[in-house]
Amino acid sequence: MILQAIGIGIIGMCATFEWALGTNLASRPIITGVFVGLVLGDLRAGIVLGGLMEMVFIGSVTMGAAVPPDSITGGILGIALAVSTGNGAGIALLLAFPIARLYLFIDNFLTLHLFPVFLKKADRCIEKGDFRGMAKIHLLSGFVIKSLPRGIVCGAGFYLGTPVMRWLLEILPAFVREGLSVTVEYIPALGIAVLATMTLTGKTAAYFILGFALAAYLKIPVIGVTILAVCIAVILVQLQDSGQTITEQEEDEDF
Repeated sequence: MILQAIGIGIIGMCATFEWALGTNLASRPIITGVFVGLVLGDLRAGIVLGGLMEMVFIGSVTMGAAVPPDSITGGILGIALAVSTGNGAGIALLLAFPIARLYLFIDNFLTLHLFPVFLKKADRCIEKGDFRGMAKIHLLSGFVIKSLPRGIVCGAGFYLGTPVMRWLLEILPAFVREGLSVTVEYIPALGIAVLATMTLTGKTAAYFILGFALAAYLKIPVIGVTILAVCIAVILVQLQDSGQTITEQEEDEDF
């Protein structure tokens, strides 16, 4: 149990490292779930639950000052506790959002109270012309404020929470567990709906309807629809680039 808790903590800590290298979505539940499954010895469950959690948090994207619930801790701990208790997707869904919201408060507290300390030190380095020192402080602040606390919360939460969750599941009424199992079936639709509210406009609605028609009436698999969507996106980008090139040439000729 201790080694597994350490592994879960390392996953939570390392998931934020992508922010130092450019966001590549390695911190999303669909990725972290795979590593959680490996640590707990159930890769299949990690992949399945990771995909489920991704649908739940698919709209959780930071936009300006609007910070969503923390999908890293919520996804990792939700998946880990679900796998360790053997109760699957229902428990992962039950735990993910409360954990994500709780850690959001922790993250905001650390950011508001500790970041200014590092910023003052970085300002002193800039005044001295020590740009290498400023870069070190930048990386150190990210590790101390963003990475290390997530690792501690994920590791400690898994170690302390697994026995408690097993006890709660034993006393949980059967109809509640059945209700959670039914609720899980609606999660993909909920994730798509959340994403649609962010991206669906008058210009993109036609593509959404086209994808639905291809899958529902022509029975084309999801992979086939995805390949077609990628091809359409590439063609549209090429047409847009060629249109901009023609416009620039016309402007040059006018001069």
